[in-house]
Amino acid sequence: MVENFKPHIGKNVLETLTMGMYDDSRFIFREYIQNAADQIDVAVEENILLGKDKGEINITIDRLDRTITIEDNATGIKSKSVLNFLGDVANSQKDSANRKGFRGIGRLGGLGYCSKLIFETSYKGESEKNIMTLNGDLLREIISDRKVDDDASAVLSIITSIENFPEEANSHYFKVKLLDVSFTNDVILDADKVSEYLRTVAPLPFRKEFSFAEEIVDFYKKNNLTFDEYNVKLNEIKLNKAYKDYITIKDFKSTLIGVDFFKVFDDDELIAIGWFGYGNFVNITLPKENIERGIRIRKNNITIGDENTLNRFFKQDRTNYRLIGELHVISSKLIPNARRDYFNDSKTTQVFEDKLRAIFKEENWESRIADTASSIHNRVKEIEQYQKFKNDFEKNKEKFTNKEQELKVTQELENAKQKALRASQTLYK
Repeated sequence: MVENFKPHIGKNVLETLTMGMYDDSRFIFREYIQNAADQIDVAVEENILLGKDKGEINITIDRLDRTITIEDNATGIKSKSVLNFLGDVANSQKDSANRKGFRGIGRLGGLGYCSKLIFETSYKGESEKNIMTLNGDLLREIISDRKVDDDASAVLSIITSIENFPEEANSHYFKVKLLDVSFTNDVILDADKVSEYLRTVAPLPFRKEFSFAEEIVDFYKKNNLTFDEYNVKLNEIKLNKAYKDYITIKDFKSTLIGVDFFKVFDDDELIAIGWFGYGNFVNITLPKENIERGIRIRKNNITIGDENTLNRFFKQDRTNYRLIGELHVISSKLIPNARRDYFNDSKTTQVFEDKLRAIFKEENWESRIADTASSIHNRVKEIEQYQKFKNDFEKNKEKFTNKEQELKVTQELENAKQKALRASQTLYK
């Protein structure tokens, strides 16, 4: 330890925290949603909400006004804690094992994309609300001015203001507002693009129309696991995960016909559990338009990385793109890194990777997929052949010249029928 040494944390670190850490500016929605989800959990624990299903996360994107609002009805923040809770950076007191956001840097995410970032909050039982405003224009001006040598904490103090107003005592909420969003970040004002992102990333429920949702949820329950799911709306439209019963490939829809499951163990400890879906598209690399393609890693039901993250564990990238599914990490020892594109390096992370490679190699998913595709194709063909044979028989049965010919064709039709029945049973399985 060097005595009397006080490191100078330069102002440029704020640029890294607000714009430099992530490739996709839509990450700001994930960060604010995971913070809201954590507070909904706390609200349930403190009996402010009767259950997670009573929690609400509402996102409003106003493209014309160039504003974004993310609001929840969770705990809110006590007045005495507002300055420290929102003003401190990378000093979160959250439990990293049980909470989704725990580093305390995500709340600054929106600052790099707007003129002003506003936090508005009220805590149940307090007859007031607090509004904290961070001036993004001033931050960028200070960062670009080489004459200013203030450290990061001093800069945050300069760009931050706080106001207090009366509020209903029973109100409890937290609201994030991005004002005058930059023209250079139009994607975060595109509700369709944001919806696509959130339906593959956020902790959402399956859509009711997804035929395999109940089977997947039941499997996890049998393994003493439940999904963290929250009510999220975007411009008044409720969001669900992107999974559906079909995949669009060029000009036709291909049907999903089943799901399967796999587990990852570290000795006797279950550290991750996954599901994947397959259908008569399984020998086809799914195009990018199918936003649900690939098996995605999730922690607390929030995606880590994207559809490409698990590619390296397969022999070929295309194998992962032939599947849809999720790998839910449950070990507290697998901690997401700051960018949330993978996990911090650890012994458990190494075990996780080794086990995944072994599973994908031993299960030989590439061959299984190809075999399944071939079997599906042949079984469907047998059913189609029977239907054609039957239609032809009905049309021509009056034209048989003798009984012997009719019996022969009838027997051939029966053989085709039995083959079609077996094919149907195989497809059902």
